[in-house]
Amino acid sequence: MLKIISKLHITVLVLILIGIIISMISCNTSCDNKFTNLLGSSSIGGGSGGGSGGGGSGNIHNFPLLFDGQYPNDYEEFLSIVPTSDSGYFAVGKAYDSSSNIDDALFVKLDSNLNVVWSKLGSIGIRGAFGFENIENNNTYYYACGYANNNGFFISKLNSDGSTNNIIYFSNDVTFILPYNNNTPGIIANISYNPISGSGFNIAKFGQDLSFKWIINNAVWGEANIITSDNKTFLYFIDSNNNKYLTKIDVSSNDVNNVINNAQYYQITNSSTYLGFLGCLGDYNNNFYFSFVDYTASPDRYYVIKTDNNFNKIGEVSVSGRFSVSLVPVSNSDNSILILYDYNNSKLNLIKVGNNLAPIQNMAFQVSNYEPGNVRFIVIKAIPLANIFIVPGTFNNNAFNNNALVYSFDYNLNPPCGSLTQSNLTLNNTNDISINTNPLTPSSTITSGSSLTVTPANTATTDYPLTIIDACPIN
Repeated sequence: MLKIISKLHITVLVLILIGIIISMISCNTSCDNKFTNLLGSSSIGGGSGGGSGGGGSGNIHNFPLLFDGQYPNDYEEFLSIVPTSDSGYFAVGKAYDSSSNIDDALFVKLDSNLNVVWSKLGSIGIRGAFGFENIENNNTYYYACGYANNNGFFISKLNSDGSTNNIIYFSNDVTFILPYNNNTPGIIANISYNPISGSGFNIAKFGQDLSFKWIINNAVWGEANIITSDNKTFLYFIDSNNNKYLTKIDVSSNDVNNVINNAQYYQITNSSTYLGFLGCLGDYNNNFYFSFVDYTASPDRYYVIKTDNNFNKIGEVSVSGRFSVSLVPVSNSDNSILILYDYNNSKLNLIKVGNNLAPIQNMAFQVSNYEPGNVRFIVIKAIPLANIFIVPGTFNNNAFNNNALVYSFDYNLNPPCGSLTQSNLTLNNTNDISINTNPLTPSSTITSGSSLTVTPANTATTDYPLTIIDACPIN
């Protein structure tokens, strides 16, 4: 009898161990894939991101959250939030109040339980815009860019404790930065001398220490772009004969001549005399998602085009108005979700589309007094997590007090609180833009600038306590 009982005990233990192992395998598979395709083929911006892309729990009950500062009439805003390798988050935004106690960029690190690890003012002026985490020689750093009132546009590098490592300032705009990872990783920046007129756009490369490497000064690198896992990115270039090209470059080289000589030009056919380029929204399942804007249309017409990795078009849709355009993939399917913030009507439109971009579900969400941020040329970047995607912004509690906000939706477009309504936004099936699948030789090519004037600084960040508030019910 004892032998039988002993055998039963052993059998039960073996079954328990098998169950644990199976669950661990399942968890590892799902956890490893949680943050794959974060704004691209892997990690932040579609590239490997130098170690970014760990990430939060993805539990819909963790969000939405409000973040309130220490002054009665303060204003906090998140313009970007990304997962980090320690299962937390890094948020970038701004903070100010009516009495000028604060007027600065805001950098916030959250842990996996959404507690504030540190919250810092950048000591540079207002309007932090976009940020990411980078792992360099086993040390963690955080980068952010934006506009500083007193010093112009900036890129800031923070140590793992939120202290300043380095800052560089520009006289021209730095509207967007992304990391990439190879043998000599660094930073790619979207630089613009005159973003309002659409002229003078540039793309520049910096080292991890923010040292200048090169600049290409006659092509557009859109503010919603990515860097792929193999260090490629896309520019919009018009040659001397006014032919338009989608131009693919490899950003891994520090030699700008190598970048230029190996560029590939794919001609774009479109009747617009002023076609803008937001960028490649994503690189998912061997497909690219490109976004353009026809500024000659009235109102402006925004396009999203899906192609395979050889640029064969799978679908094209357009919408008229003024929008921030973002996209997240739906796991284990060919579907994706377009996130279109309608500036004219203050609505966040969430449109689930199928493989050919045909709408499946078209919903609108209007949080009372929700604002996406008012920094020029900033795209609201929805961040895909395991079970939800999150959207940064700000929430106006009253006329004198705004809180930074992180909101969330699941992939069936359900909010954690509040309600969705059917969107009246019309997504049109169009065929206005074509991309030649074979690279061509343009009449002129992208060119390099000899230098870029930057001003280094090392002003210290300062602590800025934040109170976290459960945002439900928010409307």
